Amino acid sequence: MVSSGRVLVVDDEPAVGRIVADLLGDEGYEVRWSANGREALDVLDEWLPDVIVLDLMMPVMDGPSFRVAQRHLPGAAARVPVVVLSGMRDARAMAQELAAVAVIAKPFDLDDLLATIRQAIDREGD
Repeated sequence: MVSSGRVLVVDDEPAVGRIVADLLGDEGYEVRWSANGREALDVLDEWLPDVIVLDLMMPVMDGPSFRVAQRHLPGAAARVPVVVLSGMRDARAMAQELAAVAVIAKPFDLDDLLATIRQAIDREGD
């Protein structure tokens, strides 16, 4: 299957990370998964995704801290769009503060997730 794009999934819940990575892989995306923001920054040193799916609450480095660090990276890595995937009650407000392109509430609908990721990638291509 031809790759539809590259997605970095950043979520500390292994079940969520695997489900999202498997789903996206089945749809033709090239996917990497990181369990926290620190790991995600390491991935961005060597691999540039088209979109980042970001949980907000994680150990080591949470989503907001990652986003601040990401936006200070050199080059294109600083501009990779972020889709927030979170169960936090105030996730929408936080996503807006982080300049995320979209927010998806946990538990999430797989079709909504796919559509949102596709829109984020398509928007970047414009």
